[in-house]
Amino acid sequence: MLSVAQASNADAQDANVEQKLQQTLTEIADYQELIEQIETERDDTLGYQKRALAKQRQSTLTRYRNLLLQYLDEVYANKDQPFIKSYRQSARELVEKALVDIYADIDSSDKSVRELEEKIATARQSIFTVNAGPAKDRVEQMNWRLNLARRYQEELYYALVYLTKKSAFLDVDNQRPLLLAKERVRKQADTLAGLIGLNEDKLMKLQKQKAVVRTESETGKKLISQTALLNLEIQEYANRLQQQVTLLEDLDLSAALYKKTVIQARNTLSEEVLDGQVLAHLVTEWWINFKTWLRRQAPSIIGSAITFIGIFVIAGLLAKLVRYIVSASLKRSRPNMSELARKFLIVSSGRLILLLGLLYALAQLGLQIGPLLAGLGIMGFVIGFALQETLANFASGLMILIYRPYDVGDKIRVAGLEGRVREMTLVTTTIFTSANHHLTVPNNTIWKDIIHNVTSEPHVRLDLFFTAPYACDSKAILAAISEELDKSEVVEQDRDKHARVYELGESEVKYIARFWVRSSEIDEAKWSISEAVKQRFDQLGISENKKE
Repeated sequence: MLSVAQASNADAQDANVEQKLQQTLTEIADYQELIEQIETERDDTLGYQKRALAKQRQSTLTRYRNLLLQYLDEVYANKDQPFIKSYRQSARELVEKALVDIYADIDSSDKSVRELEEKIATARQSIFTVNAGPAKDRVEQMNWRLNLARRYQEELYYALVYLTKKSAFLDVDNQRPLLLAKERVRKQADTLAGLIGLNEDKLMKLQKQKAVVRTESETGKKLISQTALLNLEIQEYANRLQQQVTLLEDLDLSAALYKKTVIQARNTLSEEVLDGQVLAHLVTEWWINFKTWLRRQAPSIIGSAITFIGIFVIAGLLAKLVRYIVSASLKRSRPNMSELARKFLIVSSGRLILLLGLLYALAQLGLQIGPLLAGLGIMGFVIGFALQETLANFASGLMILIYRPYDVGDKIRVAGLEGRVREMTLVTTTIFTSANHHLTVPNNTIWKDIIHNVTSEPHVRLDLFFTAPYACDSKAILAAISEELDKSEVVEQDRDKHARVYELGESEVKYIARFWVRSSEIDEAKWSISEAVKQRFDQLGISENKKE
């Protein structure tokens, strides 16, 4: 049981609905009266005034039908209410009359469209026989009127579809309007899809014309303007076709092909592409277009590919030959250059041939090499700015290549490291220490530091230091050191060698052994002389500390 308050609220709501429905009926009656008045005036006028009244009638009918649909929605929303019975009857009468009016308008609109199409066809033929300027203007004007007529037809079809759907609960026979709606909506969708295709063909021709003229020329500017207008027309037709797609779906008709056309015209992906039928149509069309393009372009593509590969293979063989010639020339002439410089010349000569071959092959494909080189230059600037540290190492490598402070195989001390150079590039130097540690040092780090090349000369002088207490016999110590130097096989006996008192300390005497050895035997000389002197000191009973 409803409470008194609830019943009161329900009555109030029903009263509001009735008031709204009554107000809408009054507005509908006003529009009907206005439409009758416009039709009466139109029958009594001619020329421009008649066309103006026809246009006013169309806009008034559009507002009237929208108001009628609003009234039908309200009646349908309250169809179970007791008070709605009288309004259902008025709604039925309005729908039946509106359908009759729509049938008449569709017939009249069809007649107008046919007349305009015939006039346009005649006017287009006259373009080639009379003054082309005025004839083209007339064609454009009539095309504009034809476009307006078709848009009005779409409004009629929209009203027809939704009046047909709303008429079901009013017990109105909707078989005829349903069949008419299916026929006309599909026909209009076909027309719009055809217009989109026609404009896309025109757009393709304009783009081909734009490709052979300068954009800053008068012709180029005109083509750009025409292209923009065509794109706008295509988008307008696509939007209108989307509305027809919605009507087709409301009529339970397949609209996959038209959805595909809309997607392609808009050049954007939407949720429509998730429709299986739409996706199948898109994939099928893309595949057919690809096969057609491939059949037409296959000979030139294959020929260009063979040419490109052939030139690149020949360039590769020439690069190998040039590297071999440069390497043989360097070996035969034995120039005074580092191993890094040798490798750089050999590798660079081969890469230069490959680069020239690649550029020539790209030129055979029709690519413009000038813009490509300019683009590479800009890209090189950007990459160079981003890789400043790497370029600093590269520059240091070039300085090392030119001044040759060391070479592969040399033993060096640099940046707190000591080892033998195993490999050199323009960016890094690879050093192996005596513990066989593999060190990769950036060239910039090396070039900024003092480079001590231990083995740059074939012979080096070594200084070994030994200490002994003041109480020990200096002559015996010097004699022992000298004898060991004379006996050593690593010491070069034909060069000066000395054993002297070097320095007097607070509690001990420092002795120096100065001699020459081959640079490749530095470590062996240190170890063997130090061991021999230590053994002689042990024999003499001398406690000493060797220092280098």
